[in-house]
Amino acid sequence: MNAINSFRTGLVYFLIALVSIFSAFPILYMAIISLKDRVLLYDPSIVFFVPTLENYKVAIYKYGLIKYLQDSTIISLANVIICLLIGILAGYALQRFSFLHKEKIELGIVSSRMLPSIALVLPFYIMGLTLGLLDTYSILVIIFIVFNLPFVVLMIKSFFENIPQEFEEAAMVDGCSRIGALIRVVLPQMKGGIFATGIISFIFAWNEFTYALFLTSIKTKYISTAVIFFKTERGILWGEVSALGVVAVLPVLILCVASQKYLLKGVAR
Repeated sequence: MNAINSFRTGLVYFLIALVSIFSAFPILYMAIISLKDRVLLYDPSIVFFVPTLENYKVAIYKYGLIKYLQDSTIISLANVIICLLIGILAGYALQRFSFLHKEKIELGIVSSRMLPSIALVLPFYIMGLTLGLLDTYSILVIIFIVFNLPFVVLMIKSFFENIPQEFEEAAMVDGCSRIGALIRVVLPQMKGGIFATGIISFIFAWNEFTYALFLTSIKTKYISTAVIFFKTERGILWGEVSALGVVAVLPVLILCVASQKYLLKGVAR
């Protein structure tokens, strides 16, 4: 029996390792390509080579990759902050209070996530053109809030369901207002869930391509759209594209690894 259990455990670990390698291979290969000299890019059989940072230098200095990172970070963080502020209050209201048409409102929130993003590009473009918001931070922040806020509200609402209402009532008996009880008693107990929701919302915004491509051009640069500038008359600049991919993936990867404990705990609740 012990031998069978050991075999099953070993098989499970082997399958997990196989899936992990399969999933990580594109990123690892992209990182390798980004360190190759241009003359070596089209020969995948070369395994051992002298690494170079020339592709990163070209991507940063010639194509202004720092500006893309700066704008993407500002827009993504603004999206997270606003979504969490509104989402916490909305999720709290939906979970703790009873009011007219509550179920319809929740259904409307869920339904808004069903719309394909490409279907709303033209309406948002017309709105941005009319309001003078094209090629600004504001238009992307608004759009990301429209798509991410329903997810945040539903996630936060589910976290509130795991916290007994008696905690708030006890705090209010001791003199706290409802907002005070929310801030001092409830939110500290669900900080892992809030953190996980914020990370996922950040990733959704960071990876957005369609709206960033159609609604920004010169003043506002978004990291996901930088890839189109590496297709030239000489062909695709694979080294620079790979460097861009590594730079774009690295912040999210570091963020997820650094917050892995909170992320897993928050999603599992």
